[in-house]
Amino acid sequence: MRLALIAALFGVCSAWWCTGHMLVAHIAQLELSNNNPTILSKAQSLLEPLNGDLTHNIANTFTETACWPDDLKTYGFNEANSLHFIDKPYNPQGLSTNPIPSDNIIWAITNFNTTLIKSVTAPLEKSVALRFLIHFFGDIHQPLHDTTLFSYAFPNSDIGGNTFKIVYDSNINQLHALWDSAIGMLETDLQRPLSESDWAYMNQLAQWYTGNYTRSDLAMELKSKSVTTWALDAFTLAVDYAYYGIQVGQTPSPEYVAAARQVVMKQITLAGYRLADYLVSALTPMAQVEFY
Repeated sequence: MRLALIAALFGVCSAWWCTGHMLVAHIAQLELSNNNPTILSKAQSLLEPLNGDLTHNIANTFTETACWPDDLKTYGFNEANSLHFIDKPYNPQGLSTNPIPSDNIIWAITNFNTTLIKSVTAPLEKSVALRFLIHFFGDIHQPLHDTTLFSYAFPNSDIGGNTFKIVYDSNINQLHALWDSAIGMLETDLQRPLSESDWAYMNQLAQWYTGNYTRSDLAMELKSKSVTTWALDAFTLAVDYAYYGIQVGQTPSPEYVAAARQVVMKQITLAGYRLADYLVSALTPMAQVEFY
């Protein structure tokens, strides 16, 4: 309970910052537009009941709605904060740790999926579910949303890197923030609704990321439909890359930055592909989608 409270105070529910979340969704949107436009149209229809004033006119598209679950915090809605992560302990020094809370991102994806695919007319509930799912597919691929460090320096954990201080720039002084920003590559959040030039920029980003990590490159990873496995894979990336080669109070080395940027590019792209594939299954009549 104490750890969950501290996590809420540090606002760890922001995984990739808004531009990163939109990039995940935009990759999925382009995948669906090119290969399954009927599915994209269904998804957009499901979002419509909450478009407009209800989401402050900044979450009216598939891409832009990726930030909506984080927008909620701006208006004092913090009840869903614990659903954005699962902080599996990274405990190299063998300290005593708390059990992982059951209300976590794996539980959330599983339950929002149940709402989305349920064969009932529920426009409000399905719109909420889809908006959270688009966002959570991004969250679960951010390694520091699947990990928290316990050590002599952090006997109560570093809250997924939120209390792990580093030196980077005027906006980033925590390890978690460094990874949220895609290691500085997506540090600037675009104003929504997106302008014409911002949409062009999103298209360029999606082309860049998917050009570096094609579906063929990620064929093995895309075989896995287990959100538990996705979280464990991201945990391993946190151990091997986020926490490796950096100390509290340090500036990340050029080698650290280069390796970490490849990790986040891969994870964001993988999240976009997986989101597209999931929606094809979830929104196809008679299809059965089960997460585990």
